[in-house]
Amino acid sequence: MALHLLPRTPLVRGAVIVFALLALLGGGALWWRARSRPAPVLPPRDAPYLDGDVIRFSEGFARRNGVTAVAAAPKELEPLVSVTGQVSFDIRKFAAIGARIPGRIRRMFKVVGDPVREHEPLAEIESAELGRAEALLVGADAKEKGAESVMKRERSLVDARIGAERDAEAARVLYEAVRAERVAAQRTVIALGGGQNGESGVLILRSPIAGAVVASKAARGQTVEPTLTLYEVADLSTVWVELRVSERDLSAIAKGDSVEIISPGHPPQTLKGQVDHVGVVVQSDTRTAAVRVVAENRQGFLRPGQSVHARIHTAGPVGKLLTVPRTAVSRIDGKPTVLIMLDSTTVKPRVVELGLQDGDDAAIAAGLKEGERVVVGGLFALKSEIFR
Repeated sequence: MALHLLPRTPLVRGAVIVFALLALLGGGALWWRARSRPAPVLPPRDAPYLDGDVIRFSEGFARRNGVTAVAAAPKELEPLVSVTGQVSFDIRKFAAIGARIPGRIRRMFKVVGDPVREHEPLAEIESAELGRAEALLVGADAKEKGAESVMKRERSLVDARIGAERDAEAARVLYEAVRAERVAAQRTVIALGGGQNGESGVLILRSPIAGAVVASKAARGQTVEPTLTLYEVADLSTVWVELRVSERDLSAIAKGDSVEIISPGHPPQTLKGQVDHVGVVVQSDTRTAAVRVVAENRQGFLRPGQSVHARIHTAGPVGKLLTVPRTAVSRIDGKPTVLIMLDSTTVKPRVVELGLQDGDDAAIAAGLKEGERVVVGGLFALKSEIFR
């Protein structure tokens, strides 16, 4: 408050000044008390920490998170390879169908989703090129019949001794020539897809296999070219599952091995299949090779393009191997790693080399000795605190 605004009465002016001084002293006292008060002491955070190459934690942390360990021990292991893959068409039961000649779609008999029998019509295509080829065939057929008639007449004259052998031979040569023209014209019509009905210039597009229409680019009135695929037909009663298998597991897999395929439906379905082909080329970037599985799919649980999990029951020998539970193995910096339990509050990360695996256990090819204890319970809690 500016001094020139204070009341001019001396008593009132003095009271205002005293009130202002008391307010300043009270605020200062509060500020000093707040500054001199000690900060609250928070309890220390109970979390694992790195101490050199080991991880240490408290007994309380171990109890809260259920940190437990089991000993690595020899065990008979049935070879099992778990991988992911993708469903695709069985190419032996798939057909891409297009027009052989330029034309225009006049009628459509099938659309996507429709079932199709072998050789059943899919569409009708009008084609001027086919019409010309069929007209040439009609002309060549007429010429052949005429030449055949002349050849027979000349031969009969020769047989009756009233004709010349030279004329008969000339007639035969002419007949062979026009017959060759007719055969060439007929083959052209067949190659263009004609000769399937009585209407000239109309191509009947047919399915070479039984199945269902899975894709179509056809529309009535559409102009088509020979390079255009109009229909895709597939028999989905069997499908292929293309698996990507690590190079270390390839030697254990052989054609005929049984495979369990788990589709991601609700609920997930487990289907049976067999290894049909083991790839011979390993991709340099992923260090994997393709393994093709043929799977029965009569109920339609598997769809081309779908991602699936698969377990390959390999035909390798069953033997005693040093194993740990698969849940004890983690990927840290891309390497398989276990946590060795040194005592109740200390563990040590160790990179291991994995061998064969089944549904529950993994063989350790290197990096672990029999009897060493590896963490199985509370593993996620330890990893999430240390390897953030």
